[in-house]
Amino acid sequence: MDTLHDYGTGEAPKPPRSFPADPRPKWHVEPTTLDDLLERAGPYADATRTHVEWGAVECWLMKGSASAALEAAGLHSGAAINAVFHTRAAEEQEAGWPCLSGRAVTPVLYDLPADLQCKVRGMAAEVRSLWEANGRPHFNAPRFKDAHRYLVACVRKGTIPPVLTIGEVPPNIF
Repeated sequence: MDTLHDYGTGEAPKPPRSFPADPRPKWHVEPTTLDDLLERAGPYADATRTHVEWGAVECWLMKGSASAALEAAGLHSGAAINAVFHTRAAEEQEAGWPCLSGRAVTPVLYDLPADLQCKVRGMAAEVRSLWEANGRPHFNAPRFKDAHRYLVACVRKGTIPPVLTIGEVPPNIF
């Protein structure tokens, strides 16, 4: 029956299905794209982008898949890893990435002389450009989810104030 009228049959009319055949929600609880992550991060979007991108660069270096690109560029892998590690810590702090413990830690890069800081940041930028030229490996949904979970943990712990775009975060019951 297409309408709700029974036309004298005595049968109760059957309403049409008002919900889709696939009842799963059409949105993701956790972000699966960078745009979704940055939208949810709200005022921490720039810091989140910095954290996720440098984390992917570090992962690319640590897994050893960057060795051919580093050799072609004439960079020593140990120096490249150290440069990326120290630059990441400094840029995350400069961008305002929250620290879950709430303790401010001064990055080691700031303890170096100014000319050496420039060299370290330059090497890290060169490694990052190699990473981009290789297709930005390890820049994927699991990394976005981890960054989102970290922000949620910071809200739960009280390190950062609640951000409406991060979503409803229940109080920590543990």
